[in-house]
Amino acid sequence: KSFIPVLIPLFISAFRRADELAVAMEARCYRGGVGRTRMKQLKLGKVDFAVSAVMILFTTLVLLLG
Repeated sequence: KSFIPVLIPLFISAFRRADELAVAMEARCYRGGVGRTRMKQLKLGKVDFAVSAVMILFTTLVLLLG
């Protein structure tokens, strides 16, 4: 209950900022398109599966012995 007085102004200011940003982007004729990001698609490899298996084994041991 004590977070409500803090959260409401926070959400209002976040939505206001998002609206201002959207208006600014439209004013500059920004159009996002294919290939506009530098993010790389992550793929699971052998190491990821090995670490996952070890963590599952470790978790199982902890639960069984604990």
